[in-house]
Amino acid sequence: MTTSNKLTNKDFRKSFWRTFAMGASWEYSKQLGPGYAYAMVPLLEKIFKNKPEKLKESLERNTEFFNVSNFCASTVMGISASMEERYAEDDEFDPTTISNIKASLMGPFSAIGDSLMMGTWRIICTTIAATFALKGNIIGPLVFILAYNIPTTLIRWYGLKYGYKFGVGFLDKLNSSGTIEKLSYYSSILGMIVIGAMTSNYVVINTPISFGQGKAKLTLQADVFDQIVPGLLPLVAVYIMYKLLKKGVSVGWIMLGTFVLGIVCSYFKILVP
Repeated sequence: MTTSNKLTNKDFRKSFWRTFAMGASWEYSKQLGPGYAYAMVPLLEKIFKNKPEKLKESLERNTEFFNVSNFCASTVMGISASMEERYAEDDEFDPTTISNIKASLMGPFSAIGDSLMMGTWRIICTTIAATFALKGNIIGPLVFILAYNIPTTLIRWYGLKYGYKFGVGFLDKLNSSGTIEKLSYYSSILGMIVIGAMTSNYVVINTPISFGQGKAKLTLQADVFDQIVPGLLPLVAVYIMYKLLKKGVSVGWIMLGTFVLGIVCSYFKILVP
């Protein structure tokens, strides 16, 4: 099936496979820019087949700073390709418009990708997979791999195709109706609910500390903490990690600190498995 007079499904497939390597060239100054240009090459070579100067200019333009949820980048690529095609056909078309549109798309698509897929769907997949994994079932990691990667792969492919087909008009309609903001907001709420459920079920902290003897014995965790809020210790632990992240402490240091603290508390019988 031919999508246009210039680009075919074969061209889109070449770019589609390249999107998986987009993050491999990530660097601080341009972030996904070089990888984005690499993925665009099959489309641009076809669009500017007989116009080497415009091809060179386009390749340079597409290495500019770019950062968006990786699997959403293909939609931006499709929209950019439709504009590059117009530039190839019309010398009066201002190519800076392409860069401006691409830059303006980073925010909306990052909001969708980060809140809906990274912050919500990925956590849901992790929760389901962890349920199987905690029972020793090998299907756990397989569930995560399939449940998370199948939708994101479909987004890569159809985002590329439909981004090219509809151009910037479709995104303008979403922005004007407020759909993107609503989708981002409600997805964030759902993600927080899922995180709360995971904290309660999968973060396990037990302390054997108790006071008194016999029937008067009072267990600190069961008789005090859990009576205030069930699962209070896991909640406090997650909250402390959250505050550390907000203060800029790296994940690596938090993991190392948790590991060391766990060993020390276990050795002195403050915490038990």
